[in-house]
Amino acid sequence: MRKLLLATTALFGSVALSGAAHAMPAQTSPITLNVGGYVDFVAGFYDSSQGSALGVAESVPSVLGTTAPGGALSERGFETEYKLNFDAMGKASNGIQYGANVSLWNGPEVQNLWTGGNNGVEIASDYVWMSGAFGKAMFGGSHGATDLFVYAPTVGEGQVDGRYMDFVSPFFVARMQPSGIDNTEHSTNITYYTPKVGNDNNKVQAGITYEPNMYDYGSGTPLVGQSTSGFLSSSNFRSGTTSPYQDVIKGAAQYTGNFNPVNVAVSAQIITGSAGANNTGLASGLGNGVPMFAYAPNNNFQNFTAWGVGTQVGFNGFTVGGSYVNEGSYGAVDGQDKAQNVATLGAKYEFDKIGVGASWLTGQGYDNLLADGITGAPASTRDAGNYSNYVKSFNAEGIGATYTWFPGLTTSADGVMFQQKLDTYGAAAEGANDGYVFLISQKMTF
Repeated sequence: MRKLLLATTALFGSVALSGAAHAMPAQTSPITLNVGGYVDFVAGFYDSSQGSALGVAESVPSVLGTTAPGGALSERGFETEYKLNFDAMGKASNGIQYGANVSLWNGPEVQNLWTGGNNGVEIASDYVWMSGAFGKAMFGGSHGATDLFVYAPTVGEGQVDGRYMDFVSPFFVARMQPSGIDNTEHSTNITYYTPKVGNDNNKVQAGITYEPNMYDYGSGTPLVGQSTSGFLSSSNFRSGTTSPYQDVIKGAAQYTGNFNPVNVAVSAQIITGSAGANNTGLASGLGNGVPMFAYAPNNNFQNFTAWGVGTQVGFNGFTVGGSYVNEGSYGAVDGQDKAQNVATLGAKYEFDKIGVGASWLTGQGYDNLLADGITGAPASTRDAGNYSNYVKSFNAEGIGATYTWFPGLTTSADGVMFQQKLDTYGAAAEGANDGYVFLISQKMTF
């Protein structure tokens, strides 16, 4: 990052206390502001073919402002993703460090899931922090303690954990992610990390996060239990609930070991949330302000507890790793009680200016935004277990490579193939969706 020194201040003088003047030492060191980020241009070539049982000819409810396309999708397109990070930091005379972070980007977020970020700027993080011998405390919008969780390693555009999701429809392809719970979720929270305990070669760190409302961030405060009278209108979109989950608690721990020449990272996470006061909405199921939860029968979401384990092992430029996440009832409503889990496995090799990687993701679970789940069953049966929209099998295989021309300037190639099988309403029907995404990118990091 390029460092910009905004202000250098020192406090000298005397202060009268109880009639006596006392000379005061300098209380803080200069505040520094680091500005960095990236600009990432991507050329994408993609194909996705939906089976007839998926309901692709059906219209997504007009309240979503779009219609689901039918048949095979074969397209190409360009997009540019950018991010700006602002990190302010100071150090007190007692050794405590403190600072603030604001990160802006134009990537897809919970409010624009089906359209991408376009050219709108979203908040990726916004928090203040303090750290010292006690550990680190963060206050604001961040991923939270689950940042300690590791899974299959990747390079460049990320293979199965990467950019390919920008080029597939959230109405027809389940958003299976390596961490299980949404990778970009950064609700306003309080997070505490312990110090790294151990010696030079073996360290353990743990973290815990509390979020009053999942997917709520920035300056708006949702009113618990308030429903909306519309969905996408500017006056109503954020006036109601932003997700069905409140009182979300995240816990995670990570062990790192150096057994020269082998390095090891082992992690575990647990996340729990309550679908209590905000578990209300319109009878049509559209009273929820988060697109991924936009349609669910009567918004009868279930409380959830998700957990996962992951590891990575490195040796002479090679890194291999994998993970398993049990999502519990995350995103599921009454009557949806089948298993939800995601597993990853991958490897990468980095040498000099070149990196190559391959990864695999497999999973199963509910995705109520998929087109057939929206209109696939009559309302009278949706809560009886007949309404499922259950992805019985999802697999994605990715390979990628990156080359660093100069410091900060890289070119990457990424290819992902995916296969999805869906249990649809009617028992005899099975939806399928197979496709691929191939990306070439030019990225400048600064």
